[in-house]
Amino acid sequence: MKFLPLLETLLAERGVTEETRGEFLNPDFQSLHDPLLLPDMEKARDRVVSAMKKGERIMIFSDYDADGIPGAVVLADFFRRAKYPNVTFYIPHRHDEGFGLNCEAIDKAKGEDAKLLITIDCGTADLEEAKYAKKQGIDLIVTDHHQEKDKLPVAVAVVNPHRKNSTYPFKDLCGAAVAYKLVQAILLKERFDIKEGHEKWSLDMVGIATLSDMVPLVGENRIFAHFGLNVLRKSPRPGLAALLKRLAINQTFLTEDDIAFMITPRINAASRMGVPMDAFRLLSTDSLVEADRLSLHLEKINNERKGIVAALVKDAKGHLEKRGELPSVLVIGNPEWKPALLGLVANTLVEEYMRPAFVWGRDGDGVIKGSCRSYNGYSLIEIMNGACGFIEYGGHTGAGGFSVGNDDIHTLEEKLSASLEKLEKKLEEVQEKFGSEIEVGDINEDLWGIVSQLAPFGVGNPKPVFRIPADISSVRQFGKTKDHLEILLRSPKGRDVKAISFFSDEDSFSTPLKPDMKAEVHAHLEKSYFMNRPELRLRIVDILKT
Repeated sequence: MKFLPLLETLLAERGVTEETRGEFLNPDFQSLHDPLLLPDMEKARDRVVSAMKKGERIMIFSDYDADGIPGAVVLADFFRRAKYPNVTFYIPHRHDEGFGLNCEAIDKAKGEDAKLLITIDCGTADLEEAKYAKKQGIDLIVTDHHQEKDKLPVAVAVVNPHRKNSTYPFKDLCGAAVAYKLVQAILLKERFDIKEGHEKWSLDMVGIATLSDMVPLVGENRIFAHFGLNVLRKSPRPGLAALLKRLAINQTFLTEDDIAFMITPRINAASRMGVPMDAFRLLSTDSLVEADRLSLHLEKINNERKGIVAALVKDAKGHLEKRGELPSVLVIGNPEWKPALLGLVANTLVEEYMRPAFVWGRDGDGVIKGSCRSYNGYSLIEIMNGACGFIEYGGHTGAGGFSVGNDDIHTLEEKLSASLEKLEKKLEEVQEKFGSEIEVGDINEDLWGIVSQLAPFGVGNPKPVFRIPADISSVRQFGKTKDHLEILLRSPKGRDVKAISFFSDEDSFSTPLKPDMKAEVHAHLEKSYFMNRPELRLRIVDILKT
């Protein structure tokens, strides 16, 4: 086959060897590791089984993002299938309560006579809250994937692949995947009349979380993303179907891009706008009426969120433009800004100014809190480790959160910029390497057959970028408000090939565009199913003049 050498090149670029080729190209659900290999999993499993057999009240406390909320749905699925009704769910208010387990939730659990509290996607760092739960006579099970601090919380079990003493073979599970592992472990001991294999229907939620939480799509995560998408494409959840219908997405051909750019923002919008339980109810409801109502509600909330974020970005850029030369790390904020929305503002500032951005506001308790986003692969954790003045901070390499003292906020930008300068990798724009050149005439179903074998794409498995020398035959704007760009690449072998870029125009790339010019197009290959019409096309990364 013509494209076999290309497949070998793409696999080699991803570090796929002859030995790992089969498991990469053909993910096998049976290759998932034994859940009992996770730290404290046996203790967690036994405590849940004991609670269910005694009929004890159980509270599930999950984080409020697109990892924690789907993780809560995974456990909701399990208890519903087990016909166990004595369960309540608590998702904290992002602005008023913040990240992690809190004493208000523990008090609520105590008031409901809950004997067991299970966290999802949080809890490892909540040492004082864990002590408070024990004082209230509530057993605690932590399921999480965040880094361990100096001590572990006092709990029946802390199930976390990132524990320092963990020997679990794969460290990078998301929070919902750890919750799914708990369900697997329980079912290995006691089926509770759940039919064999029915728990796999919850993989749709694990898929959403894995693709949303920016974990590397290798190892077990590739398995969860692959089978998660398979289940999502035929999931019977009324809420999911209603949301996809509202977004004009064909469920049968759902992709990782649909998750990242359409579904995830709407789950996160619910928490950013103070109603995280609405996203949980949408994904867990069995009611068609409620599904339709909640999908409309989340869409309205997301549109409202977009308007607020746009205003915040405009405000931030206005202040930055008055400052003249900018430092290597941006720190900007306003006491009136709500921290829940600032990660989205930081994203935009990183794209605009090409440097890490730390954006802050004040939470409901008057504490300065914010979100940060990285640029060019720099580790935010390393940058923050080299600075001082934080009350607390954490997150991943590319995205994180922080809180800081009132006096220290004034010197934070200087400290972070100095910290970045000390890193071995100096701040400079790194030219992206494009390894594969193809001709316009090569863009066909055979090439797509090669590319699609590598999906799903994400962190640790980026979409291939092709270099395509081409004659541009036309340039036009499309969409209701003409916000998007479409160009046609002249093909010597027949029909011209379409290349698009959303929210772009002819001046958005390295060279201004005009019809009948020669250029080198850097682009991803994708298949669109808009209006149920399959179409191979290119998604533009950049365009260079030749």
